[in-house]
Amino acid sequence: MPFSNTVTFKDLTINRLWEALRSGEKSALEAIYKEYIKDLYSFGMSLHADEAIVKDAIQDVFIDLWNYRAKLCSDVVVKQYLFKSLSNRIQKELGKNARRSSLHWLTDQEPSVSSIEDELVQNQAETEITGKMYGALSQLPVRQKEVLQYLFFEKLSYEETANLLEINIRSTYTLAWKAINALKKAITVLGLIIFLF
Repeated sequence: MPFSNTVTFKDLTINRLWEALRSGEKSALEAIYKEYIKDLYSFGMSLHADEAIVKDAIQDVFIDLWNYRAKLCSDVVVKQYLFKSLSNRIQKELGKNARRSSLHWLTDQEPSVSSIEDELVQNQAETEITGKMYGALSQLPVRQKEVLQYLFFEKLSYEETANLLEINIRSTYTLAWKAINALKKAITVLGLIIFLF
């Protein structure tokens, strides 16, 4: 079900491709894949750090789209449908493998090193802070990571996020609050680290 009353040319094109896919046109599946593969990859990697699992999950999503094309609903927001399908696939895989997921929201940039002692100390502090924050993010349950991804990176509303997760808005607020609260605790610890340096 569309979440926005604003329909763009791109939306119309994607909706036509979706209908063509439902009618059995393989070229429509390929066009949808090309349109969303980068977004799906980024989203998948934000939920789980294992690239092989994410790529396999994306492939499975598109295989299912083709195999069950006749049963697809016509009234969907395609990008959100794909995100939800990918999230379900990844969570299923994580449950099957009984592995904890990790998160790639922080960059792996190395701090610049100079010969000045103050900069070395500052860089060491930043590296420790990045590590602590990464650790805090990676400890969040997948559902909380997903809420943060939808709300803050995909810029969806709480209503849209609730619809994607198939939960009520109150539960969405609760999940977001728990995730943010956990990160706030980590930031408090980071503040102490900064103070010590």
